[in-house]
Amino acid sequence: MEARFSSAALIVAAVLTMGAGYRTQNFVIDASTPTLAKQVGDAAESYRRDLAIEWLGRELPPWQSPIPVTVQSGPHLGAGGATSFMFDRGVPFGWRMTIQGSEERILDSVLPHEVTHTIFATHFGRPLPRWADEGACTTVEHSSEKLKQQRLLIEFLTTGRGIAFNRMFAMKEYPSDILPLYSQGYSLARFLIQQKGKQQFIHYVGDGMKWNNWTAATQQHYGYENLSELQLSWLDWVRQGSPRQSPSEPETYLVQQDQPPTQTATTGLIAVSPPKSRVTATPAGFMAAAPSDGWYARRRDGRTPSETPAPLTGPDTSGHVSNPPLAPIRRDSVARAPQPEHPRPIVLQWTSLPDGPVPANSAIYRR
Repeated sequence: MEARFSSAALIVAAVLTMGAGYRTQNFVIDASTPTLAKQVGDAAESYRRDLAIEWLGRELPPWQSPIPVTVQSGPHLGAGGATSFMFDRGVPFGWRMTIQGSEERILDSVLPHEVTHTIFATHFGRPLPRWADEGACTTVEHSSEKLKQQRLLIEFLTTGRGIAFNRMFAMKEYPSDILPLYSQGYSLARFLIQQKGKQQFIHYVGDGMKWNNWTAATQQHYGYENLSELQLSWLDWVRQGSPRQSPSEPETYLVQQDQPPTQTATTGLIAVSPPKSRVTATPAGFMAAAPSDGWYARRRDGRTPSETPAPLTGPDTSGHVSNPPLAPIRRDSVARAPQPEHPRPIVLQWTSLPDGPVPANSAIYRR
């Protein structure tokens, strides 16, 4: 009798530790309470629908299997999330999502960020460039998180930790010093989205991956001569405090904001002079790392010897920024035959940034 009682008690305890579950069409939520599980599940479905319409112009069809989402909530838990999956012939599978933090931060930053990753994976059927994936997903977070990225961006650019665009666009894996990639990716995504909107950004990323020629895609979609010209224009915009450009669409659609980021949040930081031995001034007056650190300065009316035209039928193999030819871009001439695909796990993980300085090679973000 005592043994039966002990066994029953163990079963009850195991059930209690499993938390509460809630099922929607595309998500299975495991949280500490039924109320939180339902709140996260309903919000995930709303984000999946509304964010897909914003980025793609349409809703996604239901997934074949719902994504299991594990929620760990607490007022003192740091906000963070991780989403893993694999691809099989362009279809993501094996989804797994874990999110944590305060209820507020889960719902206004972590969840929309992670759901946006799933939308991109479903739409493109392949891993996105690191800067574009993380940068675009950061644009849907709460303003407090985006202000942290903006603050750190200035820190990185004025201390020699910036990444030249010709390197950033060519990255297949995350660099050892990963945080500048997040900050620059977010800032560049915001810079481009403000000009022509989210859906044009999606077309740009898709063509850049399909053509394997970011120079040609940049000229086609945004009119910049090459990645160097894009970088100079972006740096000048950052130096001015990243002001609002064309009011074609709002900064954020779905997440409730305290107030939008303002110029005053960054203008003073840009004015901070970095060490003279590590930087050189661009023509626009912005302080960027010297060429030995991977950054370069280029005259707007000239061309460096390293800039050589790249064919539209292949990637920029020289390792340098290249200029596209003047001939019209033919999409059929740059398509590449699909390569054999072997499923491998893709893990996308996000953690809320600290308020203070971040050391180089920080382990805050892990893959």
